[in-house]
Amino acid sequence: MARLPSPPSPPRPRPDAPSGNSSPGPSGSHGPSGSHGSSGSHGGRDNAGDVERSRSKFQEFVDGADSVVGLINEVLELASHIPFIGDLIDRINQLIQRMFEKVNEAIQRTTEIFAYVGSPTTLRQTGVSWVQNVGTPATVATSTVVLSALPSTGHWEGAAHNAYAARVELQNPASDSIYAKCTMIDEQLNTFADAIVDFWVAFSIAAITTAIGVALGIAEIVSVFGAPGGVATIIVEVLAFIADVIGLVNIILTANQAAADFMTQVTAELGAVSAFPGGAWPRHTAA
Repeated sequence: MARLPSPPSPPRPRPDAPSGNSSPGPSGSHGPSGSHGSSGSHGGRDNAGDVERSRSKFQEFVDGADSVVGLINEVLELASHIPFIGDLIDRINQLIQRMFEKVNEAIQRTTEIFAYVGSPTTLRQTGVSWVQNVGTPATVATSTVVLSALPSTGHWEGAAHNAYAARVELQNPASDSIYAKCTMIDEQLNTFADAIVDFWVAFSIAAITTAIGVALGIAEIVSVFGAPGGVATIIVEVLAFIADVIGLVNIILTANQAAADFMTQVTAELGAVSAFPGGAWPRHTAA
């Protein structure tokens, strides 16, 4: 009885990889009310559902590919009488080896993706924290620092008083600059969070589409003559999935680099604006 040798089954994605879920912070929490108020969360979309859907569909098409050898061997049991069956078996075996090569490549490319799925919720919480815990307290602390309200006004004179008074006038511009930068950080972290969510939506669609394509390829394997076409269909579907993954990874890497560049830019700007003489918070001095 002619049978195909069983190629090594592709390794399974790690079932214990983190799912990307994170516990949201207390609902309805607000920072101290300053002159700017507090920032709320933005779109609030998360990636947990699409991550789990991607895992399920990815495993589905891996299992489908893994079942092909058994299906073809069942067909061969009914076709051993066909002339030149050996040549057909050789052709099918070559296609199966190619299929497993591509399935293994797909697994290798997605292993790290499934291990580090990202947490949009954490990014959004961090953005809000920058505004509520840094920007707003800065404006609250400086909102009452005005020259006319200082106890020393009218009772203190000289170079030290003049130097101190000059710094008082810089407090509010400094806090305004801090708050503006915190808001920008909040916006950038939310943009990156949205990029992660969009990545998993697209990844989920690619996995679902591939699972359907693999199922259609398996459906073609109803006879020994249909087997080569069915395996070829599976190969095409897996190749398309790999191409999608490469494109999606490049997009998310670009978004990550944009976020990193932005943080570097913000740090540089805080040390360069006129609200921070010498790159530091304006302090009193008798120079």
